[in-house]
Amino acid sequence: MNRSRIAGIVLLLVLSRPARAQFMEGMAAAPSATQNIEGFTVAGKGHVAAKPDKFEIDLSVSAASELTADAVVKYRDAKRRIHEAFTALKLANVAVDERGLLVDQKGMMQSPYFFDNQPNSRTKTEVQLTRKLVVKAAGIRTMDEEAVLQLVGRLLDVAQDAGAKVGGQGEFSPYYYYRYDITPPSGLVRFVLDDFDKLQEQAYEKAIADARARAERLARLSRVDLGPIVAIREITVPGDRVATPDDEMPRKRLEAGKFQEITVRVELLVRFEVRSKPTVKPGPPSP
Repeated sequence: MNRSRIAGIVLLLVLSRPARAQFMEGMAAAPSATQNIEGFTVAGKGHVAAKPDKFEIDLSVSAASELTADAVVKYRDAKRRIHEAFTALKLANVAVDERGLLVDQKGMMQSPYFFDNQPNSRTKTEVQLTRKLVVKAAGIRTMDEEAVLQLVGRLLDVAQDAGAKVGGQGEFSPYYYYRYDITPPSGLVRFVLDDFDKLQEQAYEKAIADARARAERLARLSRVDLGPIVAIREITVPGDRVATPDDEMPRKRLEAGKFQEITVRVELLVRFEVRSKPTVKPGPPSP
Protein backbone atom coordinates (compact mmCIF):
# COMPACT_ATOMS: atom_id res chain seq x y z
CA MET A 1 0.00 0.00 0.00
CA ASN A 2 1.51 3.33 -1.06
CA ARG A 3 1.87 6.35 1.19
CA SER A 4 -0.84 8.45 -0.50
CA ARG A 5 -3.44 5.73 0.02
CA ILE A 6 -2.50 5.36 3.69
CA ALA A 7 -2.75 9.11 4.18
CA GLY A 8 -6.23 9.12 2.62
CA ILE A 9 -7.46 6.41 4.97
CA VAL A 10 -6.08 8.26 8.01
CA LEU A 11 -7.75 11.49 6.89
CA LEU A 12 -11.08 9.72 6.41
CA LEU A 13 -10.92 8.28 9.92
CA VAL A 14 -10.14 11.67 11.43
CA LEU A 15 -13.04 13.38 9.62
CA SER A 16 -15.56 10.70 10.54
CA ARG A 17 -14.63 10.68 14.25
CA PRO A 18 -16.84 13.62 15.43
CA ALA A 19 -19.86 12.26 13.62
CA ARG A 20 -19.31 8.85 15.12
CA ALA A 21 -18.92 10.34 18.58
CA GLN A 22 -22.11 12.34 18.11
CA PHE A 23 -23.95 9.20 17.03
CA MET A 24 -22.72 7.33 20.09
CA GLU A 25 -23.78 10.19 22.35
CA GLY A 26 -27.27 10.00 20.83
CA MET A 27 -27.37 6.26 21.43
CA ALA A 28 -26.33 6.82 25.03
CA ALA A 29 -29.16 9.30 25.51
CA ALA A 30 -31.75 7.00 23.97
CA PRO A 31 -32.47 4.89 27.09
CA SER A 32 -33.37 7.96 29.15
CA ALA A 33 -35.73 9.12 26.38
CA THR A 34 -37.49 5.78 26.24
CA GLN A 35 -37.99 5.89 29.98
CA ASN A 36 -40.17 8.97 29.55
CA ILE A 37 -42.59 7.19 27.23
CA GLU A 38 -42.96 3.87 29.06
CA GLY A 39 -46.52 2.70 29.33
CA PHE A 40 -49.62 3.12 27.20
CA THR A 41 -51.14 6.49 26.30
CA VAL A 42 -54.65 6.14 24.93
CA ALA A 43 -57.53 8.45 24.11
CA GLY A 44 -60.74 8.15 26.07
CA LYS A 45 -64.04 9.71 25.03
CA GLY A 46 -67.27 10.16 26.94
CA HIS A 47 -70.49 12.05 26.34
CA VAL A 48 -73.78 12.69 28.10
CA ALA A 49 -76.81 14.50 26.64
CA ALA A 50 -79.52 16.58 28.32
CA LYS A 51 -82.19 19.07 27.33
CA PRO A 52 -81.37 22.77 27.76
CA ASP A 53 -82.44 24.34 31.03
CA LYS A 54 -83.14 27.84 29.67
CA PHE A 55 -83.33 29.93 26.52
CA GLU A 56 -82.27 33.50 25.73
CA ILE A 57 -83.48 36.13 23.30
CA ASP A 58 -81.30 39.07 22.33
CA LEU A 59 -83.00 42.46 22.10
CA SER A 60 -81.75 45.98 21.56
CA VAL A 61 -83.21 49.35 22.49
CA SER A 62 -81.95 52.55 20.90
CA ALA A 63 -82.78 56.24 20.49
CA ALA A 64 -81.13 59.03 18.53
CA SER A 65 -81.21 62.80 18.35
CA GLU A 66 -78.99 65.72 17.33
CA LEU A 67 -79.15 66.86 20.96
CA THR A 68 -77.61 64.41 23.37
CA ALA A 69 -80.07 65.32 26.13
CA ASP A 70 -83.02 64.48 23.85
CA ALA A 71 -81.40 61.17 22.90
CA VAL A 72 -81.02 60.29 26.57
CA VAL A 73 -84.70 61.05 27.29
CA LYS A 74 -85.89 58.99 24.31
CA TYR A 75 -83.58 56.12 25.24
CA ARG A 76 -84.79 56.00 28.85
CA ASP A 77 -88.44 56.04 27.79
CA ALA A 78 -87.87 53.23 25.27
CA LYS A 79 -86.05 51.08 27.81
CA ARG A 80 -88.70 51.72 30.46
CA ARG A 81 -91.49 50.56 28.12
CA ILE A 82 -89.68 47.29 27.46
CA HIS A 83 -89.05 46.55 31.14
CA GLU A 84 -92.66 47.39 32.05
CA ALA A 85 -93.97 45.12 29.30
CA PHE A 86 -92.06 42.09 30.61
CA THR A 87 -92.86 42.92 34.23
CA ALA A 88 -96.56 42.94 33.36
CA LEU A 89 -96.29 39.29 32.30
CA LYS A 90 -95.68 38.31 35.95
CA LEU A 91 -93.62 35.26 34.95
CA ALA A 92 -91.26 34.19 37.72
CA ASN A 93 -88.97 32.29 35.36
CA VAL A 94 -88.48 35.23 32.95
CA ALA A 95 -85.96 38.02 33.54
CA VAL A 96 -84.41 40.80 31.44
CA ASP A 97 -80.69 41.50 31.80
CA GLU A 98 -78.98 44.63 30.53
CA ARG A 99 -75.60 44.71 28.82
CA GLY A 100 -73.22 47.55 28.04
CA LEU A 101 -74.38 50.92 26.66
CA LEU A 102 -73.12 51.95 23.22
CA VAL A 103 -72.84 55.65 22.36
CA ASP A 104 -72.44 56.03 18.61
CA GLN A 105 -73.31 58.14 15.60
CA LYS A 106 -76.58 57.34 13.90
CA GLY A 107 -76.24 55.91 10.43
CA MET A 108 -72.64 54.79 10.86
CA MET A 109 -72.10 51.18 9.81
CA GLN A 110 -69.07 49.26 10.92
CA SER A 111 -66.94 48.24 7.97
CA PRO A 112 -65.14 44.88 7.71
CA TYR A 113 -61.98 47.00 7.54
CA PHE A 114 -61.60 49.01 10.73
CA PHE A 115 -59.85 51.89 8.89
CA ASP A 116 -62.61 52.34 6.30
CA ASN A 117 -65.62 54.27 7.66
CA GLN A 118 -68.72 55.36 5.82
CA PRO A 119 -68.80 59.10 5.17
CA ASN A 120 -71.27 61.21 7.13
CA SER A 121 -73.64 63.00 4.75
CA ARG A 122 -75.37 64.98 7.53
CA THR A 123 -74.30 68.47 8.56
CA LYS A 124 -74.99 67.66 12.21
CA THR A 125 -74.13 64.48 14.05
CA GLU A 126 -77.04 62.53 15.53
CA VAL A 127 -76.07 60.84 18.76
CA GLN A 128 -77.47 57.33 19.09
CA LEU A 129 -77.67 55.40 22.35
CA THR A 130 -78.04 51.63 22.10
CA ARG A 131 -78.18 48.97 24.78
CA LYS A 132 -78.43 45.23 24.41
CA LEU A 133 -81.03 43.39 26.48
CA VAL A 134 -81.15 39.64 27.02
CA VAL A 135 -84.47 38.00 27.89
CA LYS A 136 -83.86 34.79 29.84
CA ALA A 137 -86.45 32.10 30.46
CA ALA A 138 -85.34 29.43 32.95
CA GLY A 139 -86.78 26.06 33.94
CA ILE A 140 -87.66 24.85 30.45
CA ARG A 141 -86.13 21.38 30.83
CA THR A 142 -89.36 19.95 32.21
CA MET A 143 -91.49 21.66 29.54
CA ASP A 144 -92.56 19.98 26.34
CA GLU A 145 -91.89 21.45 22.93
CA GLU A 146 -95.34 22.98 22.54
CA ALA A 147 -95.09 24.82 25.86
CA VAL A 148 -91.63 26.16 24.98
CA LEU A 149 -92.91 27.32 21.59
CA GLN A 150 -95.82 29.15 23.20
CA LEU A 151 -93.51 30.88 25.67
CA VAL A 152 -91.03 31.90 22.95
CA GLY A 153 -93.79 33.34 20.79
CA ARG A 154 -95.28 35.27 23.70
CA LEU A 155 -91.94 36.84 24.65
CA LEU A 156 -91.11 37.77 21.06
CA ASP A 157 -94.49 39.44 20.57
CA VAL A 158 -94.20 41.39 23.83
CA ALA A 159 -90.72 42.58 22.92
CA GLN A 160 -91.71 43.84 19.48
CA ASP A 161 -94.92 45.43 20.73
CA ALA A 162 -92.85 47.35 23.29
CA GLY A 163 -90.61 48.72 20.54
CA ALA A 164 -87.53 46.53 21.01
CA LYS A 165 -85.52 45.24 18.09
CA VAL A 166 -85.23 41.47 18.16
CA GLY A 167 -81.86 39.91 17.39
CA GLY A 168 -78.27 41.04 17.63
CA GLN A 169 -78.49 44.12 15.44
CA GLY A 170 -75.68 46.60 15.72
CA GLU A 171 -73.07 44.22 17.15
CA PHE A 172 -72.13 42.14 14.11
CA SER A 173 -68.59 42.84 12.95
CA PRO A 174 -67.60 40.97 9.77
CA TYR A 175 -63.97 41.89 10.34
CA TYR A 176 -64.00 40.48 13.89
CA TYR A 177 -65.59 37.16 12.99
CA TYR A 178 -63.42 36.72 9.89
CA ARG A 179 -60.22 37.69 11.68
CA TYR A 180 -60.68 35.31 14.61
CA ASP A 181 -62.48 32.53 12.70
CA ILE A 182 -65.60 32.67 14.86
CA THR A 183 -69.01 31.58 13.66
CA PRO A 184 -71.40 34.51 13.94
CA PRO A 185 -74.54 33.98 16.02
CA SER A 186 -77.68 32.91 14.21
CA GLY A 187 -81.32 32.45 15.16
CA LEU A 188 -83.67 34.50 17.29
CA VAL A 189 -83.54 32.12 20.24
CA ARG A 190 -80.49 30.62 21.94
CA PHE A 191 -81.01 27.46 23.98
CA VAL A 192 -78.52 27.11 26.81
CA LEU A 193 -77.22 24.33 29.03
CA ASP A 194 -75.21 25.87 31.87
CA ASP A 195 -76.02 23.64 34.86
CA PHE A 196 -74.04 20.72 33.51
CA ASP A 197 -71.64 20.11 36.43
CA LYS A 198 -73.19 16.72 37.21
CA LEU A 199 -73.34 15.83 33.51
CA GLN A 200 -69.71 16.83 33.14
CA GLU A 201 -68.69 14.46 35.95
CA GLN A 202 -70.54 11.63 34.23
CA ALA A 203 -68.84 12.41 30.91
CA TYR A 204 -65.42 12.35 32.60
CA GLU A 205 -66.18 8.98 34.19
CA LYS A 206 -67.16 7.55 30.81
CA ALA A 207 -63.99 8.95 29.20
CA ILE A 208 -61.80 7.34 31.90
CA ALA A 209 -63.63 4.02 31.50
CA ASP A 210 -63.23 4.17 27.73
CA ALA A 211 -59.50 4.86 28.06
CA ARG A 212 -59.07 1.98 30.51
CA ALA A 213 -60.87 -0.44 28.16
CA ARG A 214 -58.56 0.58 25.30
CA ALA A 215 -55.46 0.23 27.47
CA GLU A 216 -56.52 -3.19 28.76
CA ARG A 217 -56.92 -4.38 25.18
CA LEU A 218 -53.42 -3.17 24.32
CA ALA A 219 -51.99 -4.77 27.46
CA ARG A 220 -53.59 -8.11 26.62
CA LEU A 221 -52.25 -8.06 23.08
CA SER A 222 -48.81 -6.97 24.30
CA ARG A 223 -48.77 -9.63 27.05
CA VAL A 224 -48.08 -7.15 29.85
CA ASP A 225 -49.94 -6.17 33.00
CA LEU A 226 -51.72 -2.81 33.08
CA GLY A 227 -50.74 -0.57 35.97
CA PRO A 228 -52.33 2.55 37.47
CA ILE A 229 -52.98 5.86 35.72
CA VAL A 230 -49.90 8.09 35.85
CA ALA A 231 -51.01 11.11 33.77
CA ILE A 232 -54.14 12.61 32.23
CA ARG A 233 -54.36 15.39 29.67
CA GLU A 234 -57.61 17.13 28.70
CA ILE A 235 -58.19 17.44 24.96
CA THR A 236 -61.83 18.46 24.79
CA VAL A 237 -63.48 20.12 27.80
CA PRO A 238 -67.21 20.92 27.84
CA GLY A 239 -68.21 24.55 28.02
CA ASP A 240 -64.95 26.07 26.79
CA ARG A 241 -65.92 28.84 24.37
CA VAL A 242 -64.04 31.25 22.18
CA ALA A 243 -64.36 34.82 23.41
CA THR A 244 -67.02 36.83 21.60
CA PRO A 245 -67.52 40.57 21.23
CA ASP A 246 -69.95 40.31 24.15
CA ASP A 247 -67.46 39.94 27.00
CA GLU A 248 -70.27 39.79 29.58
CA MET A 249 -71.38 36.41 28.29
CA PRO A 250 -70.34 33.62 30.68
CA ARG A 251 -67.64 31.35 29.30
CA LYS A 252 -68.71 28.06 30.86
CA ARG A 253 -71.87 27.11 28.98
CA LEU A 254 -73.17 25.06 26.08
CA GLU A 255 -75.49 26.56 23.47
CA ALA A 256 -77.66 25.33 20.63
CA GLY A 257 -79.86 27.04 18.09
CA LYS A 258 -82.48 24.30 18.30
CA PHE A 259 -84.62 22.99 21.13
CA GLN A 260 -83.08 19.56 21.46
CA GLU A 261 -80.71 17.65 23.70
CA ILE A 262 -77.28 19.22 24.05
CA THR A 263 -74.32 16.83 24.30
CA VAL A 264 -71.62 17.26 26.93
CA ARG A 265 -68.44 15.82 25.37
CA VAL A 266 -65.13 15.01 27.04
CA GLU A 267 -61.96 13.70 25.42
CA LEU A 268 -58.88 12.78 27.46
CA LEU A 269 -55.40 11.41 26.86
CA VAL A 270 -54.74 8.91 29.65
CA ARG A 271 -51.37 7.33 30.33
CA PHE A 272 -51.16 3.97 32.12
CA GLU A 273 -48.15 2.32 33.64
CA VAL A 274 -47.36 -1.16 32.33
CA ARG A 275 -45.47 -3.99 33.98
CA SER A 276 -43.97 -7.15 32.60
CA LYS A 277 -45.80 -10.32 33.46
CA PRO A 278 -43.97 -12.35 36.11
CA THR A 279 -42.26 -15.42 34.75
CA VAL A 280 -43.56 -18.69 36.14
CA LYS A 281 -40.78 -20.94 37.29
CA PRO A 282 -41.26 -24.60 36.57
CA GLY A 283 -42.03 -26.65 39.63
CA PRO A 284 -40.17 -29.74 40.78
CA PRO A 285 -40.83 -32.84 38.74
CA SER A 286 -43.59 -35.01 40.04
CA PRO A 287 -42.44 -38.27 41.62
